[in-house]
Amino acid sequence: MTDQYREISGQFSQARKDDVTLFLETPSVQSVLGDNAGANAIDYACGTGHYSRLLKLLDAREALGVDRSPAMIDAARQEESANSLGVTYKVADAAAMDVFGSFDLATAVFLFNYAEEEQTLGRMFESVAANLKDDGRLVAVVPNPDFINNRDDLRSYGYVLETIGKGPSSLRVRMSFVGAEKFAIEFTQWSRRAYEDALQRARFADIVWTPFAVSREGLARYGQAFWDAILGNPKSVVLSARKKPA
Repeated sequence: MTDQYREISGQFSQARKDDVTLFLETPSVQSVLGDNAGANAIDYACGTGHYSRLLKLLDAREALGVDRSPAMIDAARQEESANSLGVTYKVADAAAMDVFGSFDLATAVFLFNYAEEEQTLGRMFESVAANLKDDGRLVAVVPNPDFINNRDDLRSYGYVLETIGKGPSSLRVRMSFVGAEKFAIEFTQWSRRAYEDALQRARFADIVWTPFAVSREGLARYGQAFWDAILGNPKSVVLSARKKPA
């Protein structure tokens, strides 16, 4: 996996402050997280630290943000310096099986979609499991396996998704951001079976797929009609599971 973000970390950080992240994705993740006060948490694919900071704001005892992109970690550390919440950040590859500690909770927002083959996908889940206590929880956001690409129905939210390759259990996708600064990233849209098989091999159980829901604030600001397209063809979904005891 190459570091797609070396040159676009600032643009990507700004793009992650959009209405979908604020009013759809983040409240959906927070709802699935529930009450994790006092938890020791690790945030994989932390990027510039959006969810690492959210974990601390939700009263996690400790929060470690991990990302393989030095550019993203630099941006996250700059945010921590400007607005300190006590989050620690580390450059590391989630597929490398590094053990950072024994955590109650792991978040992984747009991590697993960067695996380009099933072997790497499996290693990522195994790496997360190696850092979780028994009965520890994983809460992830992944591209919706049922998303229909190439329809141009999400342009009003700031991006276009197109299929650029196809495998037995996955699609290769280019996501082009069409805001003030135009750029693109590429990722894998895995099938449900690929995710669930990899989770089970890594000793995860109680697998739940939770669709996004718009927050009250999002409805109040834009009305229901604004959200109809992305709710009708949701590009992402929350995937959660629990690590089985040995």
